Amino acid sequence: MKSFIAIIIIALFLPAVPALAEPVGFGVSGGALVPVSQEDQSTGSIFGIKIRANLPGPLVAEPNIQFGSFGNADITGIGSRDGASLNSYGIDITLGDAIARVGFKPYFLLGGAVYNTKRDGDVTTNKSGWSFGAGAALGIREDLDIDFRGRLNIISWEGSSSKKSFEVTVGASYYVGLK
Repeated sequence: MKSFIAIIIIALFLPAVPALAEPVGFGVSGGALVPVSQEDQSTGSIFGIKIRANLPGPLVAEPNIQFGSFGNADITGIGSRDGASLNSYGIDITLGDAIARVGFKPYFLLGGAVYNTKRDGDVTTNKSGWSFGAGAALGIREDLDIDFRGRLNIISWEGSSSKKSFEVTVGASYYVGLK
């Protein structure tokens, strides 16, 4: 398991290597993970780490890893059911939110990831999915952003169905490589 995590971290850092001539951001975020149309789970928490690197134009690449878990749910007539974990690794592309700039910076995001879900007594699954959302960052200094974002995750499931969740997070990014 440790080697798997090390490989993921290395894979996240590799896209940022060519961008080392420009500022690169390292960020963390945390917030609420809300199931959408899933009555067998309740609101839980999510924590993530990301790297921010410039792409051409107003685009920014954000390779990321997220660790989340839904809360337990009480189902009438059945009883309590443990919430599942929801971990992912993927990449987001943001439109707006320029790197290493002071001021208010709204943005949109679109991403893809591999989502790992696990619940006690169930089989662990790895499914592909995508997400979209919006947010706003506040560049306090050139090297520090505080951001707030909302994101809808859509994970492919059995057949043509999908599992959805919404996350609301607050985060911070620190930029290195400023001139």
